[in-house]
Parts: sequence; C-alpha cells; structure tokens
Amino acid sequence: MADQVELLKQIQAIDTELYRLRRQQRDKPRELEQATTQVNAQEKRLTAASERLTALQMAQKEKEMELQSREEHIKKLQGQLFQVKTNKEYTAMQREIETLKADKSLLEETILGAFDAIEQATKARHHEQAQLTQEQGRFAVAREQIARDIAAIEQQIAEAERRRAAVVTNVPAPALVIYEQVLKLREGLALVPLLNDACGGCHRRLPPQVVNQVYLKTSLVSCENCNRILYFDEAHSKL
Repeated sequence: MADQVELLKQIQAIDTELYRLRRQQRDKPRELEQATTQVNAQEKRLTAASERLTALQMAQKEKEMELQSREEHIKKLQGQLFQVKTNKEYTAMQREIETLKADKSLLEETILGAFDAIEQATKARHHEQAQLTQEQGRFAVAREQIARDIAAIEQQIAEAERRRAAVVTNVPAPALVIYEQVLKLREGLALVPLLNDACGGCHRRLPPQVVNQVYLKTSLVSCENCNRILYFDEAHSKL
C-alpha cells in the first residue's frame, strides 16, 4: 500500500502540472481576444475621427457654395443697380446689397473657422491612424507570441501525459479509479498530506482513528469531508 501511495504522489505531481498547463492553454486565446478588442476599439476611434473630419469638410463645402451664391447675387444686383429708375428702388437695392455683403462677411468668418476645425480634425485622424497602426503591430506580435506559447504548452502537456502514462501502468486499477474520481471532483487535487492531524486539502481536523490508519499505510484512507486521499509525509506532518 505504501508503494501505491508513492505512485499516486508521482501521478498527483504530474496532474498538478497538467492542470496548470491546461489552464494556461485555455487562457492564451483569451489574451488574443483582449488584443483583438483593443484593435477593434482603436478602429472605432479612427472611424469616429474620420467621420468627424468628413462632416466638417462637407459643412465647409456647403458654406463655400453658399458664399459663392452670395457673391454671384451681389454682382448681379450691382450690375442692376444703375438700371433702376427711381431713388426708392436704388435705395432698396443698395440695402439688399449691404445685407448680402454682411451675410457674406459672416460666411467668410465661418469658413475660416471651419479651416481651423478641419485642421484639428485632420491631426486627430492622423493621430488615431498612427495609434491603430501601433495597435495592429502589437496585435501581430502578440498573436505570434501566443501561437508560440500555445505550441510550447501543447508540447509540455504531451510530455507530461507520457510521463503520467508510464506511472499509471504500475498503479492497481481499484486505487487508480478512486484517485481519478477524486481528481475530477476536486479539480486536480486528489492526494494530500496530513497537516497536524488535519486534511491538507480542506484543513478539517481528522479523528484519531483516521490519522492512525494513514500512519499505518495499510490501505487508502480518504478524508471524510472532502474525499481526498490522505498520506503521511514526515516533511509535512508537523507544518
């Protein structure tokens, strides 16, 4: 029975390694998802900056067309100014021309302001584009590194599984069945030492008779609380 426990301890050490490696194997794709999320977020920021720049450019174009229309109207009225026959008509046309000129002046100021806004929006878009290029570069590096990490983890898992298979063949089937059941139930920790007469897994204090059974090493003894298999180890017994 002592030999069985020693073999199970070897298997437990390998299984602890396997659980750690498989957890890493699961987590690696999540790291790539996080990198993808960052790229997508930056793409959205670039799209927003591009849309703002386009909107400003379109608004400026509309104002420029409106300014052109005002200028053409002013020229037309100025051409008609000396064709009117009465002072009243002349004064009314002059007033309309002055109003159009005032509107034209406001439009010119608006267009000048639009140039500044477009310049700032252009700089903002260039900045977001540069940020996206950086994020895409980081993503490419991360993707390659994660792929290498996953390949290395898979290799380590395969090696650990080979070592485990070599040990498992020496364990009696009944003991292995119990171990495998507890391993699954307790998520990778099926075999634990006594710690000051308590279970090394759930830390529940054990009855004296159970402790004695563990010391005798004549049979597999399980914790009544968590079902983990118990073993005596001088290095752990007084921790």
